[in-house]
Amino acid sequence: MTVYFDIIRFSFLRFFSYPFEIIATVLKRIVEIVFLVLFWSIYIKSSGISVSLPQITAYFLIAMGVADLTMSHWGALSSLIGNQIKSGHISNYIIKPTKLIPALYAISLGRNGMRLVLALINIAVGLSLMPPKTPTSLLFFLLFLINSWAISFAYNILEGTLFLHFTDAFGIRNSIQNFIRIFTGAMVPLYMFPSPLKEILRFSPFPGMVYLPANSLSSAFALNGVGLDLGIGIFWGITLNLLAFSLWNHSMKKYEAIGI
Repeated sequence: MTVYFDIIRFSFLRFFSYPFEIIATVLKRIVEIVFLVLFWSIYIKSSGISVSLPQITAYFLIAMGVADLTMSHWGALSSLIGNQIKSGHISNYIIKPTKLIPALYAISLGRNGMRLVLALINIAVGLSLMPPKTPTSLLFFLLFLINSWAISFAYNILEGTLFLHFTDAFGIRNSIQNFIRIFTGAMVPLYMFPSPLKEILRFSPFPGMVYLPANSLSSAFALNGVGLDLGIGIFWGITLNLLAFSLWNHSMKKYEAIGI
């Protein structure tokens, strides 16, 4: 485990060699939040939905924080896998005395360390704007967050596997990410979806990636049905990871790495 922590630390420290990139990351996050809050505040006023501005602001702050912590929003791990496969540099990691996926995941965490720091700040600010009603909400947030990580990790592996089968899978990956941003609740809270679609999505893995952990900390969170939501999330977390690693291992056996 020590070697993976060293990889994270080394990759994170390299980021500080580019101060303008740090500033750009912070500014980008501020613009994203301001845009989403302004858009949905205008929509709420025009549609008459009973959601306050602090509530929607807190939701998006927490949702973006969760999405960054779990890599469900931007797929840093899948992007790294794709770049390494496309360049042929993945062979350098295959021959090293470390496990491939944990090593690449550690690099992703280190390179995106500033995103993770901003994610924690987002969640903290969101909680200050709209504190949870009960301590139980914090417990469910942790449970949903763990589940979100499991689903998002599998999603990154599945996306990364695409690069073993397609010459340039970035176009497919971008299309999937646009789909993910909408149906996970990262851009549109699922309680604003029409009821039939909302019920269908409830039994999919998408709410568990962002919406459920973010909503568990909001004032609108209700314990009614939370057991079912947790059960569905656990099912998808286990199923998708089994599927992801099965496809990854099968695909890697057929992959002829450059230089090996």
